[in-house]
Amino acid sequence: MPTYTFKLDLIKTSPLVTRTFKVSSESSFYLLHHIIQEVMGWKNYHLYEFKVDGNTIADKSIVEEDLSPISEAKEVMLEDIFTHIGKSVKYVYDFGDWWEHHLELIEISNAPQNEPLPIIVCGENACPPEDCMGVHGYAELKEILKDPENLNHEDFWQNVGLSFNPLKFNKKAAEKELAKLTTKIRKYEG
Repeated sequence: MPTYTFKLDLIKTSPLVTRTFKVSSESSFYLLHHIIQEVMGWKNYHLYEFKVDGNTIADKSIVEEDLSPISEAKEVMLEDIFTHIGKSVKYVYDFGDWWEHHLELIEISNAPQNEPLPIIVCGENACPPEDCMGVHGYAELKEILKDPENLNHEDFWQNVGLSFNPLKFNKKAAEKELAKLTTKIRKYEG
């Protein structure tokens, strides 16, 4: 079974929030959603969808069809869509904050994998906190965190935690959460 290496960019963040990770080509888009939640640092509180060549892939049990038909995320496999290097899709998480991600296949490998998949290769910059009002809200949050004179400075630090650093990706913490993937999916489906 081929291993796919993806690069994931959180569109319009500055500096760019990005992750690179490996998964099995035989994974479903449903599993990919859960993997993205862990490698990014999201908490899986909100709806999601993948946009692929004008089509939508999502969890049909939680997303209502509107004008465009929706393919069930559990039934569409990565190998069905990602047939060549350079193929990309859009992943949207949280329809309120509207976090758009650009997901691109950057490598296909048939070499035996020595570690269990999925694997985080690398990443840059922290994932924005949940419910911070999208790209513009995140930019404003970072400015407030830098300004001790701002009236909201202390409250915002309490909300994000004193260890939060927007310029740092904590790979070890992300790997620790990714190791709990099966348990988290069971709880999500619970």
